[in-house]
Amino acid sequence: MSGTSHTDSGARAALPSDCRTETLGVAFFDLSRIAEWSSSDEDARVASFFQEFYALAAKHIEAAGGRIVKLMGDAGLAVFPTESAEDVIFALCAFAREARGRGGEFGFDVYLNVNVHVGPVLAGSFGPPDGERFDVIGKTVNIAARLGRRGVTLSPQAFRTLSPEARERFEKIKPPITYRFRP
Repeated sequence: MSGTSHTDSGARAALPSDCRTETLGVAFFDLSRIAEWSSSDEDARVASFFQEFYALAAKHIEAAGGRIVKLMGDAGLAVFPTESAEDVIFALCAFAREARGRGGEFGFDVYLNVNVHVGPVLAGSFGPPDGERFDVIGKTVNIAARLGRRGVTLSPQAFRTLSPEARERFEKIKPPITYRFRP
């Protein structure tokens, strides 16, 4: 899918030439309780922790077949092909445990919350001229962002990508229905 599309107002909007619709897993992750310590601690110490946090994200997500789309301070967005879903979801669970442990080593009592959804996204190089970078856009991204529970939370669509054995590691939460990892 490339070229132009129409906005709700009828205006024409150019899409990137590499824009395509794909079904992907989308994961939002962010550290909770970050404001409690980052506003009172030294900026260099916080930045040092973030560097380690980013390295942990790459170590777990990329090794399992996922791709980090962006990192924003204490949060990030990653995507993965559905055929790698189980590996990436369990890598995200390990990332959450390890991030908490590394935070503790810095003296920070933090939790990594992870929301995962699967569905269609527009993927491509978005951004201002000469500043384009890979990104994903669409309802699937918005759903993942709003799952909003503590811990690792899967939408029903993400849960369905798991094997029966892997599904046993999650508990059903409702309403709305989500699935939380049982460490």
